[in-house]
Amino acid sequence: MIAMSKRILIVDDEKDIVEAIANILTLEGYAILKAYRGYEAVKTAVNEKPDLVILDVKMPIMDGMDTLHELRQKGFKKPVIIISGHGDIKTAVEAVRLGAFDFLEKPLSRNGLLIAVQNAVKTTAEQEPTEPGSRNEIIGRDPAFIQCLRVAERIAPTTAPVLITGDTGTGKEVVARYIHEYSKRKKNFVEVNCAAIPDELIESELFGHMKGSFTGAIADKTGKFVAADGGTLFLDEIGDMSLKTQAKVLRAIQEKIIIPIGSNTPISVNVRIISATNKNLAQEIEENRFREDLFYRLNVIELRMPSLSERKSDIPLMADHFATISGKENGLKQAQFTDDAKTLLAERDYPGNVRELKNLVERIVVISQKSTISMEDVKMILDNRFDIPGEDFQEKADLPAPPSPSETDFFKINSLKEFRDRIERLFIIEKLKQNGFNISRTAEIMETPRSNLYKKLEQYDIDVKELEAYYGKEI
Repeated sequence: MIAMSKRILIVDDEKDIVEAIANILTLEGYAILKAYRGYEAVKTAVNEKPDLVILDVKMPIMDGMDTLHELRQKGFKKPVIIISGHGDIKTAVEAVRLGAFDFLEKPLSRNGLLIAVQNAVKTTAEQEPTEPGSRNEIIGRDPAFIQCLRVAERIAPTTAPVLITGDTGTGKEVVARYIHEYSKRKKNFVEVNCAAIPDELIESELFGHMKGSFTGAIADKTGKFVAADGGTLFLDEIGDMSLKTQAKVLRAIQEKIIIPIGSNTPISVNVRIISATNKNLAQEIEENRFREDLFYRLNVIELRMPSLSERKSDIPLMADHFATISGKENGLKQAQFTDDAKTLLAERDYPGNVRELKNLVERIVVISQKSTISMEDVKMILDNRFDIPGEDFQEKADLPAPPSPSETDFFKINSLKEFRDRIERLFIIEKLKQNGFNISRTAEIMETPRSNLYKKLEQYDIDVKELEAYYGKEI
């Protein structure tokens, strides 16, 4: 069993505060859910079952106290951290007395927030054992996958650096956590997605910085190397790291010291490095995009993850597993696939590998909402035929579709910048649809670095998961 990313629901009627908290926690590896009203938070918490809720006190219609009460009435038992302005502290203290885990005063400090979140998540993890059939299990019996796990178990107790290679969606992070779990390093597993962090911020994320060392450095920041001291540092998508940062990472690995930005004081660190990439690093070296000396430091042991096409015998097993998870997470009845339905799923190709299969199974479970899912049910969803009986239909608000070029009157736009932004946003959405919402493949088609595409998604507030839920995968 391994621990996966914890999911945190952030609730505040001020969107800027929600985004600020989300940005901090996303960089720490947490998965984020958002709500801007109390009643919306209750619905999200009941349906999505996050591991932690961060809840503002002062909100319109349904304030934090009412929301907390309603969450407990609905049986939500996970920790709730209350955040409040200075004038609401008395209320926040009362909320803690009534069962909230902690409270934080606005304006929030980054370190205070992270400490409170880590304490809440740790308390939950200690109290709740992993259940069978949870998302934390590694699933697979195919010989190619079993051999991979055997190698992982053998190398886990050592301190040797590991480079995990394989296509996008093959489970590189899952195996990295598996190695950490079986290692002798019982301290933190710290993840850095090198593709998702802009070049100008990655050094601060890795090594930390001192207050005032650059514009925006309003407080000291602990880097990932220090956070992982005594544990494991997982450098995901290492092939997307800039040459400048590669040089500093190489030095940190060789000398086992880091120097935060704006400081002259070296800090000793003892971390095990596990890195992962879907790129051919030998080719990247030949094209002067990756340092050869760093490659040999990272690639003491290479572990190649088989693609789903190489372990097709695992697809029926994984389909049942993901169906169980999807049912639990969406509050639906226990779902099982018939044998011919699993055979149909196993015959398909999955360019997005395990991640794509999981998304497909969740879509099938959510749309069919049956305890037994037949081959015809699977075909219906694959063909985008949603034959839902009339008596089972419940009228719901339509999910708003992002605008299409035909629906937008561009001649009503006054500024050239707004025109460019609107066109670029629509272009990115269309390319995501064409490439099955696979960010790596979309970036490659668009001939732009993946880190740049991540920045564009954030700039234009494009929620890839919401788009995928609306359109379905188009591959």
